[in-house]
Amino acid sequence: MLYRGDGMETLALISQKGGCGKSTLAVHMAVCAAMYGQRVAIIDVDPQGSAFAWNEIREPGRKFDAIHATVTELPGLLRKAEAAGTGLTIIDTAPHTNKDPPAVAQLADFVLIPARPAFFDLKAMAATVIALHMTKTPRAVVLNAAPHGYRLVDEARANLQKAGVTVLPEPIHQYAALGHAVTGGLSIHEFAPDSPAAAEIEGLYKALAGYLDLRTTLPKPAARRAAS
Repeated sequence: MLYRGDGMETLALISQKGGCGKSTLAVHMAVCAAMYGQRVAIIDVDPQGSAFAWNEIREPGRKFDAIHATVTELPGLLRKAEAAGTGLTIIDTAPHTNKDPPAVAQLADFVLIPARPAFFDLKAMAATVIALHMTKTPRAVVLNAAPHGYRLVDEARANLQKAGVTVLPEPIHQYAALGHAVTGGLSIHEFAPDSPAAAEIEGLYKALAGYLDLRTTLPKPAARRAAS
């Protein structure tokens, strides 16, 4: 059973610093959404094409509708995705660019900004927030690859909130299993479904569902696989 709500939702992951885990979160959100009955498409506008490459090595029955494209192609691709009955389109973007974030954000319903709770990452995240300032698209930061048992996350969140930046309540911690899953063309729910990492990823999906029209009840109690 696929859930379409009242129309297609578009989630863009944007960060102006590489290595923040943007593509990893993008593909994990795709699998989570499919697990909850959404029909999902992935548009990868990062020249590195990590999210697209991940989809290419998945088993045929688990692959998403995915394309490696350019930002200028986005409007037409989004129209095609909606016409095809897609419930959620996820856009993975390139780091190190000042031109693309506003253009992508204007086409999205919500922007997720991953940032590690470290000085250089937070500085780059601030540049991303500034680049998106002129758009009206709702956005929030998720603290990603956070160390376990340190005050760094709480301090980063407090500083960001003091600066008026919306930060999602729960971070995604550093888990080797997330990288191992992606390397094999899987998500954490397909690699280690009962792990703490899977619980945090699912928590992120549900947090995003508070901003987007996404399903948060499983179509079947035992459903734990991506829709074909």
